[in-house]
Amino acid sequence: MNSFKIISLCLTAYLMLAGNAFAFEHEESKVNFLEYGPKVVQNNRQLKKPYFLLFAAQWCHWCHVFNEKTLTNEKVISFLNKNFVNIFIDSDIHTGAYQKYKANGVPYTVFLNPDASVYYQYSGTLYAEPFLEVIQGVYQNIKKGLTVDGDEILPFEYTPPTKFHEYTLDKLRSTYIKGVLDNFDTEEYGVGNGVKEILPETFLYLLNTSSGRDRQDAVLWISETLKKAIDKIYDPVEGGFFRYAEKDNWDIPHYEKMAGLNTGTVLLLYKVNQEMPDPKFKKAAQQTIDYMNNTLFDEETGSFLSFQQADTSYYNLNVYWRKNVDQPLVIKKIFTDHLAITLNYLLDVLSYTGNKSLKNKVIRSLDFLSGMILKNKEIFHYYSIPEKQWSGKSGLQDHVLLVKLLQRAAAKFKHERYQNAASKIIHFSRSKYYNEQKQIFLDPELDAKDYEYLMAMNGNIALGLMEQGNKSAEQKYNSVKPLIRYFSGLEELLEDKFWDGKDWKFLERSALFLSAADKFLDLKYNPKN
Repeated sequence: MNSFKIISLCLTAYLMLAGNAFAFEHEESKVNFLEYGPKVVQNNRQLKKPYFLLFAAQWCHWCHVFNEKTLTNEKVISFLNKNFVNIFIDSDIHTGAYQKYKANGVPYTVFLNPDASVYYQYSGTLYAEPFLEVIQGVYQNIKKGLTVDGDEILPFEYTPPTKFHEYTLDKLRSTYIKGVLDNFDTEEYGVGNGVKEILPETFLYLLNTSSGRDRQDAVLWISETLKKAIDKIYDPVEGGFFRYAEKDNWDIPHYEKMAGLNTGTVLLLYKVNQEMPDPKFKKAAQQTIDYMNNTLFDEETGSFLSFQQADTSYYNLNVYWRKNVDQPLVIKKIFTDHLAITLNYLLDVLSYTGNKSLKNKVIRSLDFLSGMILKNKEIFHYYSIPEKQWSGKSGLQDHVLLVKLLQRAAAKFKHERYQNAASKIIHFSRSKYYNEQKQIFLDPELDAKDYEYLMAMNGNIALGLMEQGNKSAEQKYNSVKPLIRYFSGLEELLEDKFWDGKDWKFLERSALFLSAADKFLDLKYNPKN
């Protein structure tokens, strides 16, 4: 049986959608894992073996299951060590690799040919027996020079507009709004008929932009989606929303709590409560703020944290029984990009609440980030609390999110420190990532045709550049115009994504760009605002 059939059968019968990863257990694994580095694949090509790349994350439950149930099997261990170069990749630390291999969730598996080209990849957890069948099939097919049977996935071809035309943005916006509203599940709510999750950027964009009947529908369906989320993927004891539900009826929650998702949901709850008041919304918002203040904030460091691990048993306990057991582990690392996302939402949340403790923690977190920027000659990707130090190579996402955050913080708090940090980040971003030929920001180590990713990155930095208080409206308009022009013609990409209807993460990225495009147009017509 060829490897594609083996993989298909295994995935159909045994695959469990991945929620997240329990990284670092690989250090004690009997599988001979190499730590990922920029040249780790290249440096092992002389072995002429295929590669097994495992993406995981420290907060992920199903990565822990994969390690415990699959990578401890002696037959699996023996086969991997003999026939593959095994590489472990922490998806939170090595975000560039995660993007490079188009990973989608964790655990995420990539098999490479000996020449380092991609052979096959998939998301999810397999138990030992089916995983052994997969790796045996992959190895035999690669040895015979066979390829995976299946439909060829053609790359999306795109020619960016050479001139900016407002009507192309109008078409992109209308395609997006119509596509989202057409794909709302009007029975169970949420978007699509598979995994159910809260999409903060998508829902916020609909609330801020849609009008007429579209707005009425959006408010209703987002409101009902939030009610479902409160009922199904919300922790009523300690506050906080879980990452997503595996089933279309919101059953089988994946119990990780992510800071950015929770603060984005708080902002949504406050906004929707203004449109359709409901005591549930206000209570969940306030309780989730308390969760952020009490659980996902490190007093010693003075910063919000990023993740709390899943624990199915713990979250099924009531308040009394929880007092007698340990809380799920909070990851003692602070990731620059995740903290920037969290704080960007909280800057808006502060307009809805007089919570002084929250405001104090937001400012302390901003000081923590700006301190890292102003004291160093480079930007770091994460801070280890046990080691008390910044580490990790930063990427494009870190830079653009910091630009947006610190420019907004400087405007809100009128603090020179934030403006100085923002100016430094803009300088770094331009020198490292701005492509003069294309006139956009891109990571030279990643795929320049990953338009979905790049439109979000350029949308983020455009939003930051338009907040510069020391620039005129004309200067801000001219600096952002090439970014908006370049991605304004991606209507066909959106249509393809809606037609495919498998993964709705593209909605979040598209919303970021469209938010920047709308602000750009507002700057054009209302330069004094």
